[in-house]
Amino acid sequence: MQLTTVAFATLLPPRDNPRRVIDKTLIAGLAQSIRAGEILQNLLVRPEGEGTYRVVFGKRRFLALQLLKKEGAIGGDYLVPVGIKEGLSDDDARWLSTVENAQREQLHPLDEGEDFARLLQLGGSLDVLTERTGLSLTTVKRRLALASLAPDVKKVFRGGTFGRSIAEALSLGSREQQRAVLESLQSEEPPDAEDIREMFLGQKPTLAMAIFPRERYTGTLTTDLFADEENTYFDNPELFLTLQREAVETLAEERRKTAAFVEVLHLYTVPWWQFREAEAGESSGVVINMHPSGVVEIREGLVRHDVEEPVAQATRTSPIAPRPTRERPAFTAELLRYAACQRSAAVQAALLANPRKAKEVAVVLLLLGFRRNFGVRLAPHACHLATPAERGQQSHRVIEAMAAQFANRLGFDEGEGAGDRPNGVASLLDCPDALVVLGNIGRLTDEELDQMLILLPVLCLGQDHLDALDAGESVLNHVAAGAAVALRSWWTPDAPFLVLLTREQLIGVAKTSGATQHLTGINGWTKKRLVEELTRHFTEHSTTDDPADQVTRDWVPGLLRFPAEKMILQPEA
Repeated sequence: MQLTTVAFATLLPPRDNPRRVIDKTLIAGLAQSIRAGEILQNLLVRPEGEGTYRVVFGKRRFLALQLLKKEGAIGGDYLVPVGIKEGLSDDDARWLSTVENAQREQLHPLDEGEDFARLLQLGGSLDVLTERTGLSLTTVKRRLALASLAPDVKKVFRGGTFGRSIAEALSLGSREQQRAVLESLQSEEPPDAEDIREMFLGQKPTLAMAIFPRERYTGTLTTDLFADEENTYFDNPELFLTLQREAVETLAEERRKTAAFVEVLHLYTVPWWQFREAEAGESSGVVINMHPSGVVEIREGLVRHDVEEPVAQATRTSPIAPRPTRERPAFTAELLRYAACQRSAAVQAALLANPRKAKEVAVVLLLLGFRRNFGVRLAPHACHLATPAERGQQSHRVIEAMAAQFANRLGFDEGEGAGDRPNGVASLLDCPDALVVLGNIGRLTDEELDQMLILLPVLCLGQDHLDALDAGESVLNHVAAGAAVALRSWWTPDAPFLVLLTREQLIGVAKTSGATQHLTGINGWTKKRLVEELTRHFTEHSTTDDPADQVTRDWVPGLLRFPAEKMILQPEA
């Protein structure tokens, strides 16, 4: 950058300067200071045209000099200290102007917001913006929320009628809502920022807000003071919002037939700065926002700015908007793990009794093993690492018994330390040495060899992710359907399962499994007693021939079905 002096007449006013709100008193004071002395800091300029320079930043100093020239205190030949920046693009000049203003005297918040939006529209990133301005990401997002205010609200805000806190609260409403509140701000007792925030966040849905056919709403209405749509409220907000969302989707489908794009939002503060009005002949799209209160705002004829996708996503919600409440998961990780282990073991045990299907599975698993360059590597499913209590079901007992039989036949329970090894699957897989296996494999009959060919890959089959709900297409669900696995043939509701449920879920189990025919007064029982009584009930009534116990014998929670369902309490169909 070259530091020099140039004649004032060669300077061109700044273009797109972010500072729009200028205090004339400050400009007059700065002019008086220059008249009495000199300019204490260079203006930054860039060459533009022959012998002329465009001011990049230093707008207030330029205006002060303009005032002095108008008053006749200086002429066009007055020498102004400048720093000349060669090769500066419009975008670079914009960045420099923003940073200079953000780091010096405070800009009007709306000026900041609109300038930040302009930089992001040009493809800038939030990281670069916060780094260069020194402002926090939260502050930048709050300013961007102001850039989305309705134009007439912006005008009044710049005029000083209200401050930033009220402007931020107004950004939570739709443009129609903002204009409605704007009128009340000019009354004798205007609302404060908290009043406005509460007004938008706690607004009851009115008849005037509905965009769906009124006859679809089957609930009651409340009329307040006057029987008009603005003062008639829906008594069932949930039903209203459901119908309103359906109507928005229908509206969006209609617009998609002709619009270049249709974007459906559900935001308090819509980032309108990410869009611009389409020019003549330019293809355009539609933005439909359903405010959380139910107000629907539609803007057509819009074109997206070239905002980076991470920026667009990160600025979709304003920091002053309420955060969505996290939905509590329906099932704990322990309960999901328990269900996954029981389902996996049940399929394995069923395959052991279905050699044809099991051999098909074995072929698939062995073929998949060729993807590894060292050949097939088998790993037992995690259901065999469960606690002894979780391995107490019939499915585990069948698998453990067969595995223990082969461990004995292959001599794995002989020799030093063999007595310390557990029985069943763990004992079989803890083979002492490859030479021992080769030496003893001849002990097996052809039938036993076939059984072991089935057993080993089958031990690897199971639900892929133990902490997830296996509710879709998966290998386990497909195999279970093909093998016609009936879970209740291998599993009975037990204490390890029941103790993982909530008290309300336990009461639901009692009602849907037929247990209430034998258990009375359950609504007053503690969770501990419910677990104990239901465990006893399933133990006693799952193996009888009594037709009255058929519901109990068939009861399977949706969580353990193939595929799993998002319900625990749904009875067997």
